[in-house]
Amino acid sequence: MKTNEESTGTQGSEDDEGCGCGTESSDVDNGGCSCGCGGDYPDEFVVNNPSEPKTMADEDFIEKLEKYAHSIGITSIGYTKVPPELINEGNSILFPNAIVLTMEMDDDLIITDPGAEAQALNDAHYEKLGNMTYQIADYLRENGFAAESAHPYGGVVRFTPLAQEAGLGWVGQSGLLITPVSGPRQKVSAVFTSIENLPIKTDDEHSWITEYCNRCGKCIKACPENALIETETCCGGKETEFVEERCIGCSEGCTYCIEDCPFDEKDYTDIKNRFERMNAKLAQNKNKTT
Repeated sequence: MKTNEESTGTQGSEDDEGCGCGTESSDVDNGGCSCGCGGDYPDEFVVNNPSEPKTMADEDFIEKLEKYAHSIGITSIGYTKVPPELINEGNSILFPNAIVLTMEMDDDLIITDPGAEAQALNDAHYEKLGNMTYQIADYLRENGFAAESAHPYGGVVRFTPLAQEAGLGWVGQSGLLITPVSGPRQKVSAVFTSIENLPIKTDDEHSWITEYCNRCGKCIKACPENALIETETCCGGKETEFVEERCIGCSEGCTYCIEDCPFDEKDYTDIKNRFERMNAKLAQNKNKTT
């Protein structure tokens, strides 16, 4: 992405690569994006940033920002500081303060089999969220703040773990973000801003998803290309490896792992409540035998 050469933006680590499409995994050695995304989508409008941007936003402005974002189609909004390891190699961002955005995928994309039609729908989703991301960056500039938009089809940052950092959800076994609002069916983008006091959440309320996914494994079975491989660790645990070059999510619009995910079929709260009851029962039975 093009950035202001005079800016001392946050740089990406040379050890971090990935396309930013939501399929990156920290357990995988990504040698670049082979799934059709991760192109160059620079924000050409950073030149319109205020020369002396504001750095503090009150609660009233954040409320107005969120109301505006929802009015144009954004599903969820979160805030975080961008960890350097989530900036892909060779890229930089103007500000470490991130407004992370999601847009729920339509049923048409989810139910369409992989191929040219699904790919066109997939590209349209990325383009739609990209345009909304530009709009939000412009809204920030109009209100005196500097902004740099990160298009969801771009490869500046790893969007999925960034959304997890922002408290929007948790990265599931498929490598996709799972949220209470949309399950695994969303696209993710971000706007980097001069606002230094964003309302950042610090809890891990969605971390239980890791254990749930390890017991589930439906996405692994659903993948027609065997892009998700489950292996046993040396200690008897399980690990899921994402083989990026096999995934046709970006190249053909495949959504089988989303369609078969319990979080796409059922309510997030219901799944969590049942899972907690099951764990409580297992713990009770274990106590009886000891």
